[in-house]
Amino acid sequence: MAARERLARLLAGTGVLDAALRLRARARVPYLTILTYHHVADPGPDYAFDPGVADVTPAQFRRQLEVLRRHFHVIGIDELCGALDGQPLPPNPALITFDDAYRSCLDTALPILDDLDLRAVFFVATSFVDERRLFWWERIAWLMGQARRAGVTRVEVAYPAPATHDPRDPGAAGVLVKVVKNTRGLDVDRFLDELTAACGVTWSRDLERELTDGLLLTWDGIRALRDAGMDIESHTRRHRVLQTLDDEALRDELSGSRDDLARELGRAPRTVAYPVGRSIAAHAQIRAAVHAAGYRVGFSNASGATWLRPGIDPFDIGRLAMDRELPDAMFFGQLAIPQLGYRSASHGVGDPVS
Repeated sequence: MAARERLARLLAGTGVLDAALRLRARARVPYLTILTYHHVADPGPDYAFDPGVADVTPAQFRRQLEVLRRHFHVIGIDELCGALDGQPLPPNPALITFDDAYRSCLDTALPILDDLDLRAVFFVATSFVDERRLFWWERIAWLMGQARRAGVTRVEVAYPAPATHDPRDPGAAGVLVKVVKNTRGLDVDRFLDELTAACGVTWSRDLERELTDGLLLTWDGIRALRDAGMDIESHTRRHRVLQTLDDEALRDELSGSRDDLARELGRAPRTVAYPVGRSIAAHAQIRAAVHAAGYRVGFSNASGATWLRPGIDPFDIGRLAMDRELPDAMFFGQLAIPQLGYRSASHGVGDPVS
C-alpha cells in the first residue's frame, strides 16, 4: 500500500493524473466510478460508536467532492439505469453513494453536496428507521465501550457458540461484528440481548431510541434528502448479509425494504446496495431473489471501478469504499487510474460494515 501511495503522490505532483482523466474524457473510456460513504464525521477518542464507519471527515469529503466536480460528471440512478439499457453516459461518469442512513447524511453531507451543486444516492436500511433501533454493529460497539469504561475485562457469551471477549481489546467489537456477518440463520436479537447481559449494561427501548435519534435519520430526514434532489434507494431492511439468510428471510429483506420505501416516499426503489457489499455473482439463488423483488441494479462494495462493458451483470456493480486514512493523492490516483485502487476496505473487521 505504501508503494501505491508514493506512486500516487508522484503522479499527482507531475500532472499525470490530470492528464489521464483528460484523456479518458476524450476517449470516452467506459469506466464508471462509484464511491461508497457511510458516515461523515471526525470521531475523537471518546466516540461512543464504531469509529470505522465514519469513513470521511467533513473536510475530506469537501476535498474529495471538489476533485469529482473538477474532473467528473456526477450522475444519478436515472442515468445509470439508462446506461445499462444502452444509453450513453457523459465523459468520466461518477456516482456518489451513502449506505445505511446516518444523520450526518443530512446534517453534514447534504450542505456540502448542495454547495458544490452535486447529487448523491442514499441507500436506506429501513427497519432501523421505522423502529428507531440502533444498527447492530453500532450497538455492539456501544456495549463494548460501556463495558470497557465500567472496568469489565471478560465478556462471556454462549450464543451462537461459547466465546470470551475482552472489552479492552480494540479488536473485540470487530470479532463480534463478524459473528453477525458470517453466521447463517443467526437470531440477531438474541445475540445482542445476550451480549448486553454479558457486558453488564442496562438497556431499554427508551435508551435505544435516544441513541438512535442521535445517530440515524428519521423518515422526515430521508424525505428532506429526496426533496433536495437526492436518490433514495434500498439497503435491505435489517442489514443482514444476504449470503446468511434462508429464502423467507431473503424475501423479507429485499421486498420488505422496497415496500417500506414505497410507503414512505411514494416510489419504489430500483436499486439495492448489498449489506457489507459482498458480491452475489456466485449465488444464483440470491441473484434470482434480487430480481424477483423488483430491483434493476444491485451494488457490491470495495471492488473497484466498474467497466461498463456489454453484457455486464446489473446485479454485480462494484464500488470504491472510502476510508478516513485514505490520503488525498491516493483518492485522486484511484479515480484517475483504477488499477492503483485498493481492492478491499476493512474498517478493521474484515470487510466494510455496510
